[in-house]
Amino acid sequence: IADGLKVPLKDLTWHFVSNHVSDILTASEQEIIDAMKLTWQRMKIVMEPSCAVPLATILKNKDKFAGKRVGVIVTGGNVDLDKLPWITG
Repeated sequence: IADGLKVPLKDLTWHFVSNHVSDILTASEQEIIDAMKLTWQRMKIVMEPSCAVPLATILKNKDKFAGKRVGVIVTGGNVDLDKLPWITG
């Protein structure tokens, strides 16, 4: 669902990831959908799937983020409103 993240890492990006990233968190497709839906329910903002991944991983790993100030940048430019994954029709 988060096809916007299916890109190869270029040399410069890989340099920073390999030298400065100590942990990578993942989210399942359902967790991504749940994060999108939660954002819609609470804020009435349609979040694109790739943008929902950070929120999904925060929700999945609450203990890792407990007591910390965390920000998530919300974007929604790549969403087909007729195909929101939690709406059946």
